[in-house]
Amino acid sequence: MKSVITLSSVLLLAAAVACAQFKKGDVELSFSGSIGSWSNHYSDTYSGGGSYSSSDSRNYVFLAVSPGYYLADGLSVEPEFSLMAAEESKPIQYLLMNLSYTHLLPNSIVAPYARAGYGVANSVQMAGMTVLPIEASSKFDIGVFNAGAGVKVLLNRFVVLRTEINYKSHAWSDSQDYGYGISHKSESKLSFFGLQLGFSVLL
Repeated sequence: MKSVITLSSVLLLAAAVACAQFKKGDVELSFSGSIGSWSNHYSDTYSGGGSYSSSDSRNYVFLAVSPGYYLADGLSVEPEFSLMAAEESKPIQYLLMNLSYTHLLPNSIVAPYARAGYGVANSVQMAGMTVLPIEASSKFDIGVFNAGAGVKVLLNRFVVLRTEINYKSHAWSDSQDYGYGISHKSESKLSFFGLQLGFSVLL
């Protein structure tokens, strides 16, 4: 009886792998989330001399949905729509475009993957002149670089578990000219690094 159950399990596993290999034309709808902390550095520079800088860190919760389409075997394009809520900050919305490559290991349900992309965000709260957070922008004009690497595990032909180490870097700057040779420039860079957990549905 045990041998029958074992054989059945092996056959089911083989069937799952055979039917879900991240092939050209496949669609993978992914949901993921994470908790962690970010670090932020802010600086002000004045033309007449003088500067100010500060840094802080905060805890956050991050949620994302990403519909992926496989342009070729293993190679997919993945737009990402995500939301981050951090301590004492307004939620940040993201619109990203990622390129991802997934490699299913031979005779296995494990598939390492890597992805990278670029996009925009809004409402990023960053350290300011008062050492308290200020809203850098409410428009989608903050550039965001996104990169991640992880592992997908096929539970069956439709459902995939995902574990990813993710990095995001934000950059924002603003300058003002007040005339009479007086100007002001603000720059802020924010980055965070964390573990994202989630699942995918293969359509």
